[in-house]
Amino acid sequence: MPAPGPSQIESPVNGFLQSSGLRGEDAAGLATAIANTAGQALTMFLSQAMVMPGIPVAADPISGSGATAGPGRLMPPPAGGPGAPQLEGFASGQCQAQGLRGEHADGLAKVIAGVIAQGIALFCAQTLVMPGIAVAGFVSSAPGMLQPVPLASPLEGIANGLLNQNGLRGEAAPDLAKALAQGVDLALTLFASQAMVSPGIPCPPGASAGPGRLM
Repeated sequence: MPAPGPSQIESPVNGFLQSSGLRGEDAAGLATAIANTAGQALTMFLSQAMVMPGIPVAADPISGSGATAGPGRLMPPPAGGPGAPQLEGFASGQCQAQGLRGEHADGLAKVIAGVIAQGIALFCAQTLVMPGIAVAGFVSSAPGMLQPVPLASPLEGIANGLLNQNGLRGEAAPDLAKALAQGVDLALTLFASQAMVSPGIPCPPGASAGPGRLM
């Protein structure tokens, strides 16, 4: 399946903004900018993500049939996903396209890009490839599943720090941090439910011997 698209992310993000008290005339445009940036970032993530070798494998040494017997890990960015510098230009363009052009527009774009990039980095650090992937002929022969992790709480702290760092310190800043963290957490939860580990990972008895990709 493809990565979650902006249409899956925008409505929940708009709801998070409203529930945090951010209901001004720019709220809908902000939700669109966040959703579009997150959708682009997750598409990039899907194409770049790598499953690291070393997944425990229980396979018959003669037939090569069996299954993975333990969890796998994702490679961290920058090798395994986009970083903030790769996303800032896109986030800036999205903010401008939605009419968010005030003196803090560049800072807002950096915050959006930074929270999404940090969310992907946390996802790579904490999300596991679930055990039980079928192995045939010493190669994984079925897709693998990702185990989602809740990230809203750590992302809220990161968002607050980035807002302060970029001069966005108004009374609504904590509310924006909370809504942005919730939106990125939701986007990554959707990603975990839709993305799968592609078959074809070399799996000799003992542990996987090569990287995997997502699909």
